[in-house]
Amino acid sequence: MSHERSVAVASKQSFVLDLPPSCIEFCPSHPKYFVVGTYNLVKDEEPSDESGDAGSSVAKKVQNRNGSLVVFRLENSSVHHVQTVSHPSAILDLHFCPHPSRQDIMAVVSSTGTLSIFRLNPDADTSDPLKHLATSRISEVPEGILFLSGVWNTNDASSIAITTSAGEVRVVKLDNSWRIIDNHDDDSGPVITHSLEAWTVAFSITEDPFVVYSGGDDSELRYASCTHNSEDGKKNGVGLRILNPPLNIRGHGAGVTAILPTAARLTDGARVLVTGSYDDTIRIFAVHPPHETYGLRKFKKLGEKNLEGGVWRLKLVEIRESDGRCCLRVLASCMHAGARIVELEGPLDGGEWDIRVLARFEEHKSMNYGSDIVPRLGQRRLEWGHSLHKANVNIGNGAYGRQEKGSVPCTNHYDLL
Repeated sequence: MSHERSVAVASKQSFVLDLPPSCIEFCPSHPKYFVVGTYNLVKDEEPSDESGDAGSSVAKKVQNRNGSLVVFRLENSSVHHVQTVSHPSAILDLHFCPHPSRQDIMAVVSSTGTLSIFRLNPDADTSDPLKHLATSRISEVPEGILFLSGVWNTNDASSIAITTSAGEVRVVKLDNSWRIIDNHDDDSGPVITHSLEAWTVAFSITEDPFVVYSGGDDSELRYASCTHNSEDGKKNGVGLRILNPPLNIRGHGAGVTAILPTAARLTDGARVLVTGSYDDTIRIFAVHPPHETYGLRKFKKLGEKNLEGGVWRLKLVEIRESDGRCCLRVLASCMHAGARIVELEGPLDGGEWDIRVLARFEEHKSMNYGSDIVPRLGQRRLEWGHSLHKANVNIGNGAYGRQEKGSVPCTNHYDLL
């Protein structure tokens, strides 16, 4: 295994949780605090009946899952457990709202197809800072469908995109009580659909019209331009108009599991987009928004690199532009390969980009499904962590590139679905 002069990061602190972690994020408004979501597949205590007729029609037993939300506080480079909130279903994704007035609000999607909203407010309650606000469902989505990921709309603070195990990408609107607004409009429905599980979704950087990107187990990266303008376009029931049929970018060797839109643009107007896949590869694309190409597909792959593990999540560490070139540093959660800090650098005229690994964390005994960056003023710190089958979380520090330090909590668990 070649590590191209990358820095190996060692763990500094370790925790054992009750359930396997699946996702993690720091709170932007309270940057000392982060929340870990957990996922537990409940083992069937009853032995399976192997004496039955193999040709008989027997309904498949529904798998039971549960989970929790675990709050930690980072103080003087030491992590302290604060609170654990049990959840009746497994947590598959969580994100704090990026909009300045709502950065203490967290959205959580679950294995039973629910969206839960929480507020983290340690100023009001230091021992139990995480409070539940609401839980709701999408009425059009049948029971038994899992919500696999969810992200806040960067263009609308009360809107969230959700992906499902049925391959749908839906955008929902929240009311003043943080519940999904029920919509029975005949035109309501998914913005994008995949033929297999829809693993991930992302919104373009704030603009209008904007682009919704999604990745699925069908190895497809799909995208569509949308707007909140009601004058034309197809309605989807939440005030969102789809301006063109979704387009598809092929070229991934397996399921598309991570999408990271950036603020970088090429000189021809193409947006720079980074993706991750089960095929162990991180890729960088230049994609023209469909609303600027009359609905036609126009993209170019700028580079790719094998990271030695499925690229499940991507987090932007920093972006720099100078003299017609751009440099991105990205935190990648790479499943069985651990975590990586990756640098992607290249010209903004559409030429090929270079990709190299700056730092790596490889103490995992299982899968790393999540990592995050400590929000800091003046410098970037990364908290590394991982979990074993019984949910061990390690915290460590390491240098990556130019004198910058990093601390990143990573999470992983043994079984995802």
